[in-house]
Amino acid sequence: MKHLSLVAIASLCLFASAARADGPPPSLNAPDLGQGPYSLMHMRLQKTLLKINVADIDVRVDKPTQAKFAQAVGGQPYSEALDYRLAPIAIGAPRAVVQMQFVRDVPLNRWMGVVRDNLEQARDAGLITRDVERRVSEALPNWFAPLKDRGYQKGDRVVYSVTPDALRTVVVSAGGQVLLDMTEHEAGARGVVLASYFAPKSDTREALLRSLVPSK
Repeated sequence: MKHLSLVAIASLCLFASAARADGPPPSLNAPDLGQGPYSLMHMRLQKTLLKINVADIDVRVDKPTQAKFAQAVGGQPYSEALDYRLAPIAIGAPRAVVQMQFVRDVPLNRWMGVVRDNLEQARDAGLITRDVERRVSEALPNWFAPLKDRGYQKGDRVVYSVTPDALRTVVVSAGGQVLLDMTEHEAGARGVVLASYFAPKSDTREALLRSLVPSK
């Protein structure tokens, strides 16, 4: 399950000071987000060797970022050069909603193992410090205690709402029950989410950016 990628870092657990949030879960159809071409990216996440489907990922950005994407693409097909122009725009989006919806059950212990692997990758890439890696790794069992016996089940959604000054993370069951809901205002928390999806070595960057560019 290496293809859960660096996104696991930013999912629910980057900073221990996260506070309980209220209100309905974030929506990909929020009115302050873009609609139409260049606003939405989508991919199916697969397990590495056997190509077992794990989750669907959607990223929708705000209208100014949508306009920047459209200008950068300018009718070009996807290419490595275009990828290098689009990724910084995605990482710098001031407003976005990211949703991961599981299409199969994922045991919590296995997922936490992936998180620890991704913490190491993030530290190697300079996204987090060694101290953050250690603190998060040691705290994972407590932070994810509500999912200890249940794990992630098919249909569960992990949704991140990125705003200029906060990161909100919500886990919603297939039946609509909110299992976790946290908001973090610490500087840097919001940036790690998008950086983890669009970092040079992430497993999600190319597929998401390819989906943004209209096929010829």
